[in-house]
Amino acid sequence: MKRPSGFDREPEPERVEPVAPEAPARGERRDGSDGAWLLRRRGAGAASEAPEVPTPASGSGSAADAPRDGDARVEERAPDPSDLADVIGAARFGTADATRSVSPRHGAEPDSAGALADELATTDLSDAALDVRESGSGLLAKLRARPEREPDPIRAAERDLRTATRLRRRRERREQRRFTVHARRRRRYWLIGAGAVAALALFVAIGVLSPLMAVRDIRVTGASRVDAAKVTDALGRFDGVPLALVDDGEVHRALAEFPLIQRYAIERIPPGTLVVQVEERVPAITVAKGKAFETYDPAGVLVETADKRPAGVPLATGAAATPGSQAFSASAKIVRDMPEALRKQLAAVTASSGQDVRFTLAGGLEVLWGEATETQKKSAVLQALLTGLKGRSVQRIDVSAPNAPVYN
Repeated sequence: MKRPSGFDREPEPERVEPVAPEAPARGERRDGSDGAWLLRRRGAGAASEAPEVPTPASGSGSAADAPRDGDARVEERAPDPSDLADVIGAARFGTADATRSVSPRHGAEPDSAGALADELATTDLSDAALDVRESGSGLLAKLRARPEREPDPIRAAERDLRTATRLRRRRERREQRRFTVHARRRRRYWLIGAGAVAALALFVAIGVLSPLMAVRDIRVTGASRVDAAKVTDALGRFDGVPLALVDDGEVHRALAEFPLIQRYAIERIPPGTLVVQVEERVPAITVAKGKAFETYDPAGVLVETADKRPAGVPLATGAAATPGSQAFSASAKIVRDMPEALRKQLAAVTASSGQDVRFTLAGGLEVLWGEATETQKKSAVLQALLTGLKGRSVQRIDVSAPNAPVYN
């Protein structure tokens, strides 16, 4: 059935001043009851201030379709949760957006403002308010957030002072490093030198005092006529002594009892090996002393004394038999520098001075050598003549002038 004209348009919203809600007691929870109280108050005001609507004289609508006094400014539609949220927000925060209309449930027939208020009062809005609070938690957090305080000028000044102090100290450190680079470099060099000296001292201390560097093996090399086992036993006093503490004087005194050793060299091989390299004396001349034979080296040092004449060593006569004389020194030097193959053929040597040295070979051949010069060249010439004159009767060969040898 069609309604009379004038009721098809939307009613104009009534301007209602926001009402500040009462402060809740401690522990009391605000729920939909506050919104219901506001709606009840709004419905009562709307009923008292609703204008009188004239009854139509005639028309297609019936009296049942005509709206009652309480429905003059109420829209017939189901309540919208958004409207309830607005009303609850207005009641809680005191906002002015509380003028939107709220309609009763569809099919209700409010006959007065009191009925509307009673119905809204009995409506439980707690669930709707809880949903609105959960969905709009971000908005509520922003609304409840306190405004930021203005920055404290004293704290800001203190913070700026600390920053400036920190920058000043950093700049001072940079300048100090820049102006002290030479001193730091010089100190670094001193530290490196001191560290090297300390490391060397530590190494020496370890080598001197540590038992890890003690002598545990003694080796003797270069001994042929001398018994190497006896030499090793004589050096056994250094067993367990650190290598750095092996005294050369003690080694010399240990080897002094071996006259055949002309010179020696000591080699220390870490961690515990002592090597003694010896060079033996070369017997050059034998001198008969009664029934004994004394053998001397070119320096006139007595090498050994034997009851028999040693083989391969010529027997000295005349001035050559006196150790320390020029004839003895020249004869011994020639024998020392002569090749070993030729030295083994010598039977005797005689000389009156250092310029007329004569040798006698084992076959009775006499060799006039002269002075102790060009020994290697004279030896080569003599060996060539002996090879060339082999089988011939030759009694004397003169090689004093190696470039013009003479034999007869």
